[in-house]
Amino acid sequence: MALPKEKALERLIEARTAGRLAHAYLLSGPPGSGCEWLATHLAATILGTSPENVSAHPDFHQAAPESKSRRIVTDQIRELEQALHMKPLAGGNKVAVIHDADRLQPQAANAFLKTLEEPPTGSHILLTTTLRDAVLTTILSRCITVPLQSPTDTVQDGNTAAISGAFQNALLQKGGPDAGTALRFTRIFQAGMAEIREQATEGLESELKEQLKQYRDSIDKNWKDTREDQIKAQGESTVLRERERFLAALGAVLAATLRQKIRPASDCPENIQRIAEMNEPKTLLKRLDALERIRRMLSAGVQEALALESGFLQMIAHP
Repeated sequence: MALPKEKALERLIEARTAGRLAHAYLLSGPPGSGCEWLATHLAATILGTSPENVSAHPDFHQAAPESKSRRIVTDQIRELEQALHMKPLAGGNKVAVIHDADRLQPQAANAFLKTLEEPPTGSHILLTTTLRDAVLTTILSRCITVPLQSPTDTVQDGNTAAISGAFQNALLQKGGPDAGTALRFTRIFQAGMAEIREQATEGLESELKEQLKQYRDSIDKNWKDTREDQIKAQGESTVLRERERFLAALGAVLAATLRQKIRPASDCPENIQRIAEMNEPKTLLKRLDALERIRRMLSAGVQEALALESGFLQMIAHP
C-alpha cells in the first residue's frame, strides 16, 4: 500500500531499530511524492547526520543520469561499487543512492546486480524512481519496493500553483485560446523552468563549496572534478523532476475539468467550472493526449524548447 513519505520514513526507521532494515530499497512514486526526500532522510538516519548535511558525509555516495542521453552509465556504477567496497570513513555504515533508477543503462544495471544482491557489510542501497514500470526486472527482484502516495491531494508550491493558474487562464481566454495564447503560456512555462534551473544550480554550487571547505584536507585530487560532474548531473536531474511536476499540474487541471464535465460538483473551483463549460469531453481528452505527446517527445530527447512550443500549440490552440 502506498504511504505518505513521512509515514514511510517512520516505518523504515522502526525496521532499522528492530534490526530488520533491508540492504536495498526502491523508493517509488509519482512526481512530487517524495522519493528523493525519503532517500535523503533515511540516508541521514543511517549515517547519523542531518538531512541538510547528508550529501557532504564521506560515507554517502550517489549516482544520477549525467550522460548526453540522460542515462546512468556503467562507469558511474563502477565508481559507486568501488566507493561501497572501501572502508567507511566516519562510522560503520555506508549509503549509496541511485537517483532515477529507471534511467540505468542495461549494461550498468547488469554490472551492479552482484553488489545490489550482496552489498558489503554495513552498506545500504537506495534507488528512486517515478517510473517503476521502467525499472529493469533484474533490479526490481533484488530490492524491496516502498511505494509512495500520489501528491494529488497535497498543497501545490508557489511555482507549480503559478503554472497551474497560468494554464487555466490560457484556457479561459476570451473567444477561446489561440496560437498567441499558447505561445504566451509556453514563455511562462519556460520562465518557470529557468527559475528552477537557477535555484538548483545555486543550491548545489553552495553545497559543493561547503564540502570543499569541510573536507579540503582529506579529499582525493580527482574528487573535485568528479564531484562537480555529479553536482551538474544532480542539478539536471532536479530540473527534470520539477519539469514533470509542472506537466503533472497541467494534467491535474484537465483531469479535474473532465470530472466536472462528466459528474458536476457544486463545490468545484470556479475556473474549473468555467473551463468545463467551454470544453466538450472530446476536446479535453485531446488536450490530455497532447500533454502525453509532450512527455513522449521529451523522453525521446527532443529539444525542450521545441517540444514545449509545438506541444502547447496543439494542447491549447489546436486540440
